[in-house]
Amino acid sequence: MASIVLIAIIVGAAYLWVKRTRAARDRWITRLALPGVWLSDAPNGPWVLEFAGEPTAGAYVERSGRATERGRWRLHGSAIELEFEGGTRTYEVRLFENGSIGIDGPGRERRVYVRQRSNVVPLRQRQ
Repeated sequence: MASIVLIAIIVGAAYLWVKRTRAARDRWITRLALPGVWLSDAPNGPWVLEFAGEPTAGAYVERSGRATERGRWRLHGSAIELEFEGGTRTYEVRLFENGSIGIDGPGRERRVYVRQRSNVVPLRQRQ
């Protein structure tokens, strides 16, 4: 009987831990709010990064001058995976304050982006 109670306590604790972890991740994703247009004034020129799609995955376009990179993006924990024509790269994402994120990794070392504010509300397309 004691072992059944112990197992029930362990299962209950695991359930609560998973529930709290998922809730914390959902809050972080909501605060991060990646879909939209982000601007960076990096030393090698201004960058415009546009994420489209769902809160955790979708398409992206990054432009700077004449250079344009297009592909798909996906969040994995606190990292973002960018899949483009030349391959796939993973970067760390940091939320600094509302409307400001940092993306750090190969080719995007310590790059800070600020959300571009707009009064245009995007509407969902009919499917």
